[in-house]
Amino acid sequence: MSLTATGFCGLMMNKLPYFISIFVVVILDQLSKWYVLEEMLLKKAYDYKQPRDFFTWMTEVKTAYLPSGVHTPIMEDFMHFTLVWNKGISFGLFRYSGEGINPIVVITGAITAALTVWLWKAEDLNIRTGLLLVIGGALGNIIDRVRFGSVIDFVDVFFGDWHYPAFNFADSCIVVGVLLLLLNTLMSEKKAEPFSLKKKK
Repeated sequence: MSLTATGFCGLMMNKLPYFISIFVVVILDQLSKWYVLEEMLLKKAYDYKQPRDFFTWMTEVKTAYLPSGVHTPIMEDFMHFTLVWNKGISFGLFRYSGEGINPIVVITGAITAALTVWLWKAEDLNIRTGLLLVIGGALGNIIDRVRFGSVIDFVDVFFGDWHYPAFNFADSCIVVGVLLLLLNTLMSEKKAEPFSLKKKK
């Protein structure tokens, strides 16, 4: 059955809020990285440099310009903002240090495209919310990888000598999104179980 022009416009209006939400997630991710690097860590590494505005940082900065390890305490003895140029995927896994086309970009781009198709077809609110968080987070990290060759991670949570792998806002969105999808799957399976008063043997 083909969609009429009216039907297609209605479908677009139905999906539009979710794609706007993806854009918001990406912008929030990039804003958080800009603010931490330019407003919080730049002076720690180079006290003579002046922070750039967000638009300049997004359009002109193309290289990893701060040294890994520069940090500022947020909660003493628990959390610092510590810069890590992550060449792997979320939380520093599967690092890539070669030259040429980064296979991680290709793979994550393909997965993100597939998730976008799923989002377009999904009707359940929980599934849509989970997908838009995962897609927005993935796109935020893909932008880093294309610009810098690495993802900007900075949230460093630790207890004593134990450190959780550094992460960022995009990683957090991906984790929350995946948890929502898993929770929706578990709830759906629970609802699908037939009710019976008979005792199981």
